[in-house]
Order: sequence, then C-alpha cells, then structure tokens
Amino acid sequence: MKIQNLRKLYKLSQGDFGALLGMTKGQISSYEREVSQPTLETLNKIAQYFNCTLEELTETPIREEFYFKWLLDQEEHTLFVTQELGNQSKFKAQAGVIEIQSDEYITYGFARGLREDEAPIFAANFLLLEGDKNNSIINHFEKVVVDLEEVERKNILIGHAVDQQTGIAALPKNITTFIPGYPLLVELYRVLEKGAWLGNPIAWPTKGTNILALRLASGKIIRLHISTIATGCYLYATYSKDLEERINLWQALQKKDAIKLAVEYALEWNRLKTEGELAEQKRIEDAASGLPEHFEV
Repeated sequence: MKIQNLRKLYKLSQGDFGALLGMTKGQISSYEREVSQPTLETLNKIAQYFNCTLEELTETPIREEFYFKWLLDQEEHTLFVTQELGNQSKFKAQAGVIEIQSDEYITYGFARGLREDEAPIFAANFLLLEGDKNNSIINHFEKVVVDLEEVERKNILIGHAVDQQTGIAALPKNITTFIPGYPLLVELYRVLEKGAWLGNPIAWPTKGTNILALRLASGKIIRLHISTIATGCYLYATYSKDLEERINLWQALQKKDAIKLAVEYALEWNRLKTEGELAEQKRIEDAASGLPEHFEV
C-alpha cells in the first residue's frame, strides 16, 4: 500500500494521520506493514480526505490498454479539443480491436525489449476519431497527408518506420507535419477518466497497443502519435495501409458482434496479464525471502 507515502508527504506521524481519519495509530501501522488490508470504504475515506485517487493508494499495476472502457460499450463518444483560443475541434470517437500477427508482435517485442515471459500480444485496442469539415486537426492532416511516413505491416504496432541497423523507431524527419498535441492528450485522459495516469509512459494513449486513429475527409485512416512531454508533446501522424484495412473491418461489424468480440478479447487479455503479474510478484517475493536478514561484516 502507498498510504505510508501519502502520510510522509504530509509530514504526519501514524497517530496524527489516523486521528484525521478517525482511526488509531495501530490501524495505520498495520496497513503500512501490510499486516492487514484497508477496506474499500477506508480507502475511499482516505482518498476523499486527501484529495487523491484510489490508484495513488494501491499497488495495483497500471496496464497499458487505454481504450478498454469504450471498447466494451461500443458506443459513440464525443471529444472537444481546443488547439488555440476560439478554435475548438469536435470529434466522434469509437473504440475497437485489430488482430495482430505473430511476426508483428515479434518485431514489436524486439524493438521494445519485452521479456520472454510477458503475455504475447494477439490484438490491440484502437480509438478512431472522426469529425466534420470545420475540424482544424483533420484539415491540417489533409494538407500534409502526402508527406506522412508510410509504415510496413510488420511495424504496425510500432507505428513508425524502424532503422534496420539499430531496430529503433524515430520521429518523422518532416517536422512541418507536427502540431501541438497537449490539448488532445489531456482531453483523452479526461474523457476516459484516467487522470491519475497522466504522463505515465506505461499507459500512453498513442503507443504500442494503444492506437489512436483519425479518419480524414477523404475516408483515409491515419495513425496519430503524441510525443512524450519531455520531447514537446507534438501531435503527428503516420500511415499504414494494413492498419487502415483492419480498422475498417472492425467498423463493418454489427454492434452485437463487436461487443461479443470486445468482451472475449478483454477477458482473455486480462487473464493473461493477471497471470503474468502474479507470477512476477511471486518471483520477487521468492527472491526477497532468499536474502539474509542481515549481513555479517
């Protein structure tokens, strides 16, 4: 639990921290030492009092899948992005899943340095944005679409061309296609209620298995990327014919069929990830239990 971190942040003793919440010093001590676990009601009380999220109080690992909430409901959602004062772009947004081939996963795993025991990626969630002719973001990418980098099928998860010698994906060289990405980034975290994840590189809405796509007025679908905050948070795009085809396949499904497939995928992926996380946790605990309590000098 991260209760101890929160308490120390406020420079409080266990007794003072407990007193603020109507708890004893012993209760706080047992939570911090993990002798006992706080109830959900207790966690909610702490989160409300100290104005933080439940994620900030627990050790539950953040997973990278960003669009699961909208994937499972298969509803059309709305985003409003203000690129500059008086210039707001409205988007219709709908999530889906694309299938990932084994060689695409291997290429991605090599580039990202995934461990051999990690759950194999067999699909990826996406969010498709659509808008009207007054949408400034769509209009921008319509103008530069001929300059967008094209991505090979095997690099579909990476979303970029990859240097053959280093195996590293790099930002496109044509920076004239870049526009500010922070407004869209913040809106994605807001509407999907992931504010506590903001800036966390594990759950970035345009990286790896999180595919953010945009349909242009011409019908062409491009993939959007937002660079890290450290590199300027730029919004840019690449094009993959294979990605476009797979998104269109999902869009052609009947809603009931899409929901069925989405639920099946999410349940299977959650099972695989949970098994992997528990196995990793056990390895860490086993390694820790094998260490001596103190070292002789």
